[in-house]
Amino acid sequence: MELTYTADEEAFRLRIRDWIAKNQPQSEGRPGTEELRRWQRRLQEAGLLGAAWPKEHGGGALTAMEQAILNEEFARADAPPPLGFMGISWVGPAILRFGTEEQKRRFVPPLLAGDDVWATGYSEPNAGSDLYNTQTRAVREGDEYVINGQKVWTSLAHVSNWYFLLVRTSSEGHKVAGLSVLLVPLDTPGIEIRPTQMITGGSEFSEVFLQNVRVPVDSILGEEGQGYDVVSSALINERSGIASGIRFDRSLAELIETARATNSASDPVWRQRVADLAIRTKIMNAIGLRVLSDQLHDRFNPHTSAAMKCIATSLTQAFSETGVEMMGAYGVLYDATGEGTEGETTGPWSQRFLMDRAMTIAGGTSEIQRNIVAERVLGLPRR
Repeated sequence: MELTYTADEEAFRLRIRDWIAKNQPQSEGRPGTEELRRWQRRLQEAGLLGAAWPKEHGGGALTAMEQAILNEEFARADAPPPLGFMGISWVGPAILRFGTEEQKRRFVPPLLAGDDVWATGYSEPNAGSDLYNTQTRAVREGDEYVINGQKVWTSLAHVSNWYFLLVRTSSEGHKVAGLSVLLVPLDTPGIEIRPTQMITGGSEFSEVFLQNVRVPVDSILGEEGQGYDVVSSALINERSGIASGIRFDRSLAELIETARATNSASDPVWRQRVADLAIRTKIMNAIGLRVLSDQLHDRFNPHTSAAMKCIATSLTQAFSETGVEMMGAYGVLYDATGEGTEGETTGPWSQRFLMDRAMTIAGGTSEIQRNIVAERVLGLPRR
């Protein structure tokens, strides 16, 4: 396997690196909604959103390798995601793969421009991330679907105007066969959004209640009963990619800085823990290359992404746990404003520690992903 880049690919990397340095938001702290929207529009104008999508749908028609380099450089620069990152990362690709030409023309341009922001409705109170047990129902009545049910852990629902919604359209046959995906405006009558306060004090997630919500039948993406294929295709983009390895490289560098600042760098116990995380980061990088190879060779493998999600979750949490413990008593200080006692900043690890608790359920719970790996990769029996 060739693991080096061509001269043209390295030149492309340098151009992207220079553009990011000149254009990414420079504000202190996390950018706000409108700043992220402006950032998204700059990205679109530069042809860096949907960069591997066809030009006729507003993409940059980059190669898969150029797209990987682009993702890598954004991760390396710690550039913020655009406001509509969920739509660009997995809703857009799903529409391009499964949608009608009319749906592509209708949804893709405003998605790229940041005029439409998408939330995704998968998890449910009694199903968690087990998509097989989706209970939100869509019953066809004439030219409409009537939707009733509840979703939880809907990221950014409060700033979104469209919903990529997994529903059950049939109870016949295998549970998977009855799943479908609908594209639903979030201002449709009968939809109620209730933000959920997180342990950090913010409300990034929401519960979404759907009561007699009516949408036209042409809201369906793909065919009835094709929902699992649509969602699996979308989740590959969420759970995998070479950029994740770069993010762990950054975390490793930050942890080493913390070790030096806390005089832990010479302690053999801490050195061993940091070395363990460094080894796991290398493994993550190698898995990212495996996924990139699958993409370059058009290999569709949702089960690899399930394994990668489990590995990434445990490694993400291990970094923030180590950072908090390394800082000692200061590691448990946290204030939602970013200021600690007597003006001392609380530092990044405490907030990351709290945020990373959600990684166990983000993108599909780790327990469900382990079941997928056990059954579909290892061939173990279901009990």
